[in-house]
Amino acid sequence: MSACIYCCLIYLIAGIIYPLKQTYQAYKLKDELSTWIIYWILMSSIYLLEQISFDVLFMIPGYSLLKTLYAVWLYHEKTKGASLVGTFLNPTFKKIKDIMIPFQERLNFLEQVK
Repeated sequence: MSACIYCCLIYLIAGIIYPLKQTYQAYKLKDELSTWIIYWILMSSIYLLEQISFDVLFMIPGYSLLKTLYAVWLYHEKTKGASLVGTFLNPTFKKIKDIMIPFQERLNFLEQVK
C-alpha cells in the first residue's frame, strides 16, 4: 500500500506540479506553448479514461509507474514525446476543428442577436 502512495506522490510532482510550473513559465515568457498544450490534452484524456474505466486501470500492476514515466516522456526535452504525438494527432485536431466550425458560427450568430 505504501508503494502506491509513493507512486502517486511521484506522479503528483512529475506529472502535474512540474508541468504546471513549466506551462506557467512558458506562458509568462511567451515561449513555445504548443508542447505544453498537447501535454495537458493527452494527460486530460488519460484522466478521462481513468474515470470512465471506474479505476480498473489502477488494478493493473505498475500502472501508476507507467503513467508517471509516460508523463515524463511527453515533456522531457530529449524525447519531446508531446511534439511527436502532436504530429500524429494534428489531422484529428483539424477534423475536430472542422466539425466545430458550424457550432461556432451559430454561437457567434446568437451573440449578435443579444
